[in-house]
This record gives sequence, C-alpha cells and structure tokens, in this order.
Amino acid sequence: MEKWLIQSIWIAVFGFLKEFRPEDPYITQYLTNPPMNFTNQEVIQEIFPVSTYTCLGLTIVMFLVTDYLRYKPIVILNALSSFTVQIFLIFTRTKTDMKIMEVFYGTMTACEVAYYTYVYSKVDKKYYKTVSSHMKMACLIGRLVSALLAQTLIDNHILTVPHLNHLTLAGATASIFWAFGLPSIKSSLYFHQSPEHTYIRNSTDVNVSKPKTVCQRLWSDFITAFTNRYVLQWSIWWALGTCFYYQCMSYSQSLWQEIYQNGTDLQVTDNGMVEAIYTIISTLGVYLVGIITIPSWWLVGILTLGQGILLLIMAQDTLLSHAYVGYIMFGTFYHIMATAANCEVAKNIPADSYALVFGVNTFMSLLLQTFLTVVVNSPMGLMLDIRTQFYVYGGGCLIIGIIYTVGALYSTYNTMMRHRIFTTSN
Repeated sequence: MEKWLIQSIWIAVFGFLKEFRPEDPYITQYLTNPPMNFTNQEVIQEIFPVSTYTCLGLTIVMFLVTDYLRYKPIVILNALSSFTVQIFLIFTRTKTDMKIMEVFYGTMTACEVAYYTYVYSKVDKKYYKTVSSHMKMACLIGRLVSALLAQTLIDNHILTVPHLNHLTLAGATASIFWAFGLPSIKSSLYFHQSPEHTYIRNSTDVNVSKPKTVCQRLWSDFITAFTNRYVLQWSIWWALGTCFYYQCMSYSQSLWQEIYQNGTDLQVTDNGMVEAIYTIISTLGVYLVGIITIPSWWLVGILTLGQGILLLIMAQDTLLSHAYVGYIMFGTFYHIMATAANCEVAKNIPADSYALVFGVNTFMSLLLQTFLTVVVNSPMGLMLDIRTQFYVYGGGCLIIGIIYTVGALYSTYNTMMRHRIFTTSN
C-alpha cells in the first residue's frame, strides 16, 4: 500500500473516532430530563450559545496555531476536549458546569481545522481531492455508526439516554490514544515549509527577489483567493449557508422537544434513526453531485430556497414526523451545496491556499452565527422562542435563495446572449 494512502487512512480513523458520539442525537433530551432537568429555554438561550462564542474566539487564531505547532498537538487537543465534554456531562449538574462544558465543546469544534488540514502536509497535492474525500467519508461513517448504535440500544432498552454519554466517553478515550499515535509533521503550509516547497512557491512569483515571510505568504494567498470574484461569490454563500446550517442543526432537537411535549405522532427517542437516515441520504447526495452535471448557481439558488421553505414549514408543524423529514432534507441540501462550493473554490485557487480559505470562510460563518445567536437567542437580544427562531432562519434562507436564483438567471441570460451574438456573427 502506498505511503500517502496509509497516512490518509490513519488520520481518517481519527475522524471516525472523533465523530463516534452516540449521545449527540439525544443531547437536548438529556439536558431537559432527569438527572439534568434544565428547561428548553435555558438550553437554547443560556447553555448552547456558549460553544458558539468560544468557537468564534478560538477559530481566529486556531489556523495559525495549528500550522505553527504542526497539526498533531491540536488534533490531540481536539480529542482531549471531547473527553472533557463527556466528563462534565456525566458527573456535573449545574448550569454553570454546563456552560463550562460548552466552552470545551467549542474548543473541540475549533480544533477540527487541524483534522481537515493535517493531511495536506503529509501528501502530495495531486492526492488532495482523494484524501479530502477520505476525511469527509470517515466523519460521515462515524456519525452513521454511532447514530445506529444509539437507536438500537435505546429501542431494545439496553441503555438509557444518560448511559449513552459513557459510550461516547469510550469513543473519546480511544480518539486520544489514536491521536498520540499519529505521525508527526516535519513541515507545514506556512511556518515550517520544506526547502523544496519554499523554493517552488517563491519561484512561481516573478516579483519575488527574496523569500517571503509567513505574513507575506498568508497575505499573498488571501489576496489571490478573495480578489477572484468567482471565489468570493462562492465564499459568501459558504459562510452564509454554513451559518444557517449549524444554527438550525444545533437547535433542531429543541424544536423536536417542543413538538413532542405538545403531543405528536412519534416518539422523540427516534432521534438516532433520523440521524442515521440523514447521514446516509446526505452521503448519497454528495456522491450524486459529483456525477450529475447541474449548473452550480442554479443548484445553490433552488436548494437554498428549498431550505427556507422547509424551515418555515417546520416552524409551524405539530407532527414530529414532518419535522424529522424537514431536518433530513435541510441537511442533505446543505451537504450537496457545500460539496459544490468546495469544488468550485478549490478549482479556482492554488492548492496550498485551500486550508487558508477554509479557515477564513469558517471564521466568517462563525462570526455570522455568533451575531445571529446574540440577536435571536441571548438575553442581550430578542430571546425568541424556538418556533419563532426557525421562522427567522427560514426567512434568512429564503432571502439568500432568491439572491442566488436571480444571479443564476442573470448568468444564464448573459450566456445565452453571448451565444446568440456569436452565432449571428458567424
């Protein structure tokens, strides 16, 4: 087996372990029932927002720290943070404890930049597309296995929801040991470049008379990427789309809990099965987007409009089955569009810039999500109830969808006119 493939599989196994979190589909149910007994409003307005604020504060420096420390220490920090989250969930009970837990959860999320960029420093750029798919698939498989396992254990009364935290703790412990066994990185994209890589980068710039500093390389890559109008348009959607995706996914369980408490058609204990179905369908959707040719702007415009409509329906629905279907479709639409966005951006920037663009777009998404959380959830803002929140999210997606659909119409019209003029002139 080739060395690059072994390295890719090695880090992908960590991706599986870090996503093996059987309690995730039931986290709101756990927090709002014994032994925790928080109200739904306390969870969505006081506890969950802490992780968003933490992640924003760390992401702005995490990419640089990750590159400077050569990835592995941040991957280990990711695993240690996941372990600490579970310790707090299992052994503590106060609201303050849960807020501290969310700090570690936000740290864990911010550290994911190390996982997604680690492998780029270990393999040749010609393998970037292949190893990127390995990273994504490993995470999806981890989510699928943990969701199916959680649902099976709950349905057969083998474990209760609180016990799932112990299972997740076992996965986090395994990820720590695996992270320590990851191969070390000798060179990185910016701070610790190999002599050959530094020479290649500098020799491609005819204006360079001496080697660039780290700041100069970062600024050069940033300008190259974001002065490209096409890349900028996709990055704007990436930031907005990801913002609404994570906001809706973070609070969907609270909406389900609201629907369930008022009487509905299904049991809220079906969350694990819903998560498993969502993962499978999303994976198929991502696969199909790679083999079916659809104009990308039309894809984004129509699917974002669809997301907005789904959220508006979910906001007023009283049937848990409908909310589950809406969750699956909303998430699948996002993964399809995110895959298209990633491909379009990657095709139009230098390979070495992808990690930087990923970091910048992630930070902008978190900045928008933090603003949305402050306005919609927090005591400093409107403190909207969960259904009204989903009206806001749905309205936001509708606006984005309309803008990109109009853009797709304009682009298609211009293409047709240019073709018509060309045909007439010949």
